[in-house]
Amino acid sequence: MNRLWLAALPELRAFPSTERDEAMRKARAVSLDVFELLGMAAGLVAVTAVTHYALHDTGVETRIAMALLNFAVAVPLLAVVLAPFHMRRLRRGLRAQLAQRSEPPRDMERQP
Repeated sequence: MNRLWLAALPELRAFPSTERDEAMRKARAVSLDVFELLGMAAGLVAVTAVTHYALHDTGVETRIAMALLNFAVAVPLLAVVLAPFHMRRLRRGLRAQLAQRSEPPRDMERQP
């Protein structure tokens, strides 16, 4: 497992190294909650507003150059703005898996 994931997701250390890939797969499958969806939408709107540009020169070369520059600025901004919401979802998914591990199985709770 990548050391960066272990540093970013401390919950991942609670899983044995052989189970970490599966735990990450399950954590990625967790749905986004309302806070994360709203935060991501707000981040997308903010990055769109920041990278909006107006052109006075309508030359094709200028338009292409500005579109490429805008793309080069927008992609890192989107990564910075949206990554915390993705990390929150992963951490929530890992915590849920850890909580399931600590609960006793329901069919084993009471046996006559």
